[in-house]
Amino acid sequence: MGPAMWGGGDSMAPENMPMAEPFLGELQNLVRAHYPLIHISTHEEDRCLTAIRLLAAQMDKKVFLWSTSRGCHAMDPAEDVPAASRYRLADLTAAIEFFEKQVTTKARDDNGFIFVLLDPFPYLSDRSINPIYRRRLRDFAISIRTKSYQASCLVISPTGEMPVELEKEVTVIDFPLPSRAEITGYMNSLLDRLGTRTAITVDDDPGLTEKLVDAALGLTLAEIEGALVKAVVEDTHLTAEAVDKIFRQKQQIVRKSGVLDYIDTGSLALSEIGGLKVFKEWLRIRAATFSPKARGFGIEAPKGVLLTGIPGCGKSWAAKCVAASWRLPLVRLDMGKIYSALIGSSEEHMRHAIQTAEAIAPCILWIDEIEKGLPRPRGYIGDSGVSLRVLGKFLTWMQEKTAPVFVFATANQIDLLPPEVLRKGRFDEVFFVDLPSSAERREILRIHLSRVGRDPQQLDLEELVRLSGPEFLGDSLSLTGAELAAWINEALIHAFDRGADDLMMDDFRLIARQTVPLAQMRQEEIREMREWASMHAMDASAAIHRRSQLTPELGVLEGGASAGGLPSGELKDVAAPDP
Repeated sequence: MGPAMWGGGDSMAPENMPMAEPFLGELQNLVRAHYPLIHISTHEEDRCLTAIRLLAAQMDKKVFLWSTSRGCHAMDPAEDVPAASRYRLADLTAAIEFFEKQVTTKARDDNGFIFVLLDPFPYLSDRSINPIYRRRLRDFAISIRTKSYQASCLVISPTGEMPVELEKEVTVIDFPLPSRAEITGYMNSLLDRLGTRTAITVDDDPGLTEKLVDAALGLTLAEIEGALVKAVVEDTHLTAEAVDKIFRQKQQIVRKSGVLDYIDTGSLALSEIGGLKVFKEWLRIRAATFSPKARGFGIEAPKGVLLTGIPGCGKSWAAKCVAASWRLPLVRLDMGKIYSALIGSSEEHMRHAIQTAEAIAPCILWIDEIEKGLPRPRGYIGDSGVSLRVLGKFLTWMQEKTAPVFVFATANQIDLLPPEVLRKGRFDEVFFVDLPSSAERREILRIHLSRVGRDPQQLDLEELVRLSGPEFLGDSLSLTGAELAAWINEALIHAFDRGADDLMMDDFRLIARQTVPLAQMRQEEIREMREWASMHAMDASAAIHRRSQLTPELGVLEGGASAGGLPSGELKDVAAPDP
């Protein structure tokens, strides 16, 4: 795919490209310390072997590799095993015996060996019917440790099902995905090669490389090459549109993970959110903090935000609009997919979800109704502590993560959230979304009428605002964003049923008389939400923070409500809900 497309037989990773220096340093220390068994977890076998080749050259060590398909063979062709012997050495025990023979027959002052096993876990797992493979590898590891063999045995595999017999002998390290410097070197080399081909033109945009590198972070070099080859095949002019091709490659990673869902945000934007002025301004300020310029300024990527409030007020819709506005992939973590009946699987699923999110970073990780997947505070936990371990792993990652993964969490039942989740350092801010005010209902109605192909100017918008608020529904009552969208849809159905050419105000009045708003059914619950938010959250619409920070100058808000109590349904902006 790569060399044939680019011409000249160039390798995918140029030799002068920075090659995972921290990993090489760690591996070199482990080899020098004679760690007997080192498991390198990676899908990039070819790139990992290139790193091992560099390390072996630096340490002047001979490298022998084994795989079940090729048997034993030397990394250096001059030292290779005779072809007739390779297939006999395809058996793992025979290969280990060959390795041991090498270290015991060489002179003691030899610089030593690095032995590499490629994907040996089918032989080593508990499902293997022959335990001799596990025992033989353990014997070899013990011999390296106790007999001072000048050797280390590396295991390269994307899976880590290490049998319990080998747990104390093995050290596990992760082979990192290509760094920004490595991808930049690859991109520069690629663009230079493309620029010399008459059939392919490269856009002269000076920021093209930086855009491609930002999009490619988290992918393997093979995945990056595949996305760019596809972009060039589809259009011989390479432009910034190739960024979208790379994003689609990231969609494949999410789909294959099994625990995350990729959400297509289409052409949405922050303008699709009705109201939430404070929240939108907070997001606008942070939109550029993922850029290299922000990093150079010393700004860390934002950790995330928790959006709480009344159900149906557009919290989920806001996540989609933010991702589209920031031009970042949006992936949703379904907490229901995390938990499994198999012991240890839930923690592994959470680890895999975190690794996948970091692999496609920068991205937005959306956790909808996060409270449903976390243990309740002071509640009974009957799962042997699984939910607490999952919570602990998630919170530790939130606190310590360095990857640019912006966590966008939503919650309806805020009283069910463990207090650890709300601690500063996990989320950058907690926002509360209340019922919409008249101005916000007007904006939401305008958005939704336009989405169904109706001109808001052809209807009495002020009358619609009145019918959806306290003047018609009753004191402190108003429709949520989701109820406004449903109201429009029901009016359309009624107009269509009566054979009308278009919507009439009477259609809206009829549906309004039949509607029982959520604010009426859950008045006590909403009052408790507002009381909690006045102490713990920032208002998503008005520049009001927690009650402890309020000043007397704030006075009384719209509808005569005090700033601290937030009792009125006329106080808030609200996002347009999911269509």
